This record gives sequence, structure tokens and C-alpha cells, in this order.
Amino acid sequence: MSKGTDFEKLGSKIKKGFYIFSKIIFSLNSAAYHVLWLKFLQIVFIPIDVLFALIEKSRAKIKADKEIPIIFVVGIQRTGSTLVSQFIEKTFSFFPIGNFNAIFKRSTYYVHKHLARFYRSNGSYKNFYGISKGLFSIGDCYEVWDKWFGKNHYVLPPSVNENKINDLSDYFTGLYASYNRPILTKNNRNSLLIPIFRKVFNNGFYIVVKRDPVAVIKSTLKASKDFFGKDNMLWGLYPNKEFDTKNYENLTEAATVQFLMLDKLLDEQINDLNKDSYLIVDYDEFCKNPSQFQKNLIDKLKLKSEYDFKNVIYSDASFSTSKRLDKLQIDEQIQGYINKWKNKI
Repeated sequence: MSKGTDFEKLGSKIKKGFYIFSKIIFSLNSAAYHVLWLKFLQIVFIPIDVLFALIEKSRAKIKADKEIPIIFVVGIQRTGSTLVSQFIEKTFSFFPIGNFNAIFKRSTYYVHKHLARFYRSNGSYKNFYGISKGLFSIGDCYEVWDKWFGKNHYVLPPSVNENKINDLSDYFTGLYASYNRPILTKNNRNSLLIPIFRKVFNNGFYIVVKRDPVAVIKSTLKASKDFFGKDNMLWGLYPNKEFDTKNYENLTEAATVQFLMLDKLLDEQINDLNKDSYLIVDYDEFCKNPSQFQKNLIDKLKLKSEYDFKNVIYSDASFSTSKRLDKLQIDEQIQGYINKWKNKI
């Protein structure tokens, strides 16, 4: 069984890395192969990234701006937040934090200022666990977020010091100065870091993706198998560092409690926001009618002066929800665990 701190161990990291690499190689999935291509580009462009970072350190900093418009797409893992963020990227004129930022993770301004003219949105909706196809496509981009919140993606950092908070503000201020358009971000760990973002960004807007609990838990179990190849390691964000899967009957019950705890923590953070600062999205309803979601988002953002909707691409498309989990006949078991724990958390 597992707990979040297990993933900090070198042995666990090596085993996970080798397993994911082999999973990608034999996946026959173009989005998965794109992950390897991005990792290659990150290595190739290290000299350029470092050069621009050094240039930026030698120049006067752009004054930090807490008023920049920034949208956070958040949601518990496997809720469909990647698809929602991809749709926003392709239909609104926002700059997405993603693959390009992962390649140039050290640079905050000049590399973006010089290459902004080449930005193009990718038409594909393919992704591999939060990493989309396309050079500028949106993604989890842990390479950037790890600078402030650490490399353990399974637990939240115990604290974030003032220097990191200031660096976070400087980074996004530089990006906004380069692209001069609202910034779009998506990262599942960020779902529980909203209080920090509220301190840094006065004009942050949060799109909260929700999904049927049974579907989320089944998908989490499938991801656990995909990432670790065995039935005793639970994938995804852990609600706290003490959370340990060995305290439950099996991995299915642990995944159920994981979901319920994360969902409660997310709701508590959203309840502290002003109502004009967030939009809750049901994933299945979004797939049926993304154009309605688009209208709802525009109505919300119209209350903020920083957004311009002249270049919005209105879409009547719809998305089919995945059927790959239908064969997992554990719905009743999961629902039983939900009933057991929903009033205890």
C-alpha cells in the first residue's frame, strides 16, 4: 500500500519512471509519444533557457502586478479538467501555461517576448494524463509549478515561503507582459492551493470541474494501474501527508476516501471565494453542451474588465465521454464505500 511521502523515495521514483517509459513506448498513443518528444526538447534547449534566465537576472525586474487576469482550471484528478482547459484554450484568446513553458521553465520574459508572435493553438484534443499535444498546448506543466510547490505531486507542500510567493508573482507578471493576454492555467495539485493564489492574484478566476464520483474513482484506479502496474499503489493527489492506503480494506476503498476528502477540501476553498470569481462545471454536462459552458463563462468574465471577447471562437461541438471504464464492474462496491464514508469526512 502507499502514502504520499512514499513517492519521495528514490527507489519509488526510479521504478515509476521505468514503468511509465515502457507504458508510453508500447501504448501506440501519439499523445504519449509527444511526452517523450517534449522531454527531449527540454534537454536540447537547456542552454538557451539558461541564457535567457541569466539575461533576465541582469536586467531590472518588471514590477510585480497583482491585477493580471489569470484563469485557473482546477478539479480533482480524473474529473476531465484537461479537456475543459483544452476547449477554453482553443476557443478563447488566452495564453495557456503548458508545453512551451515546460521547455523554457527558467525563463520568464525575454524568450516569451521574442517568440510570442509564433504562438499557435493546436487543433488536437489528444492528451496523455494532463499533457496535451502541441508546442504551445496547455498542460499540467509541473516543470514550472515545482519551482514553488516542490516535486512531490502527491502531497501539498507544508509551506511556501515569501521568496517563492514573490517569484511566483514575478513569473506570471513577466508572462502577461510578453503576451498581453489573459493567462490560462491547469494543474490538479493547484486545486488545493487556491488560498495561495488568492494572495498573489487579485483577479484570479477559478473554473472548478466536477464529475460523477464513481467515474472519478474508477478512473483513478485505472490510472494507478497504468502508472504503477500493480494494485497496491494509489495514484493522484493525497488529501494530506498522513493519508495512508493501508488504513483501508483495499485500494478501492482508499481511492473512495481519497476522492471524498479532496472534494471536501476543494469545496471549502471555493466557498471562501466571491461568487463572481468562480464557475463550477459538471463534466458530463460540459461534454453534452460545451457551447452552454462557453456562454456561462463569458457571462461570468464580463463582470471583469480585463477580458475581451472579440476573438472568441463560438463552438457547437460536443464530446463523447470515455467508455473504457465501463468494463470495470465495481460501481456497486464504490457506491457502498461512498455511503460508508460520506458522513464521516
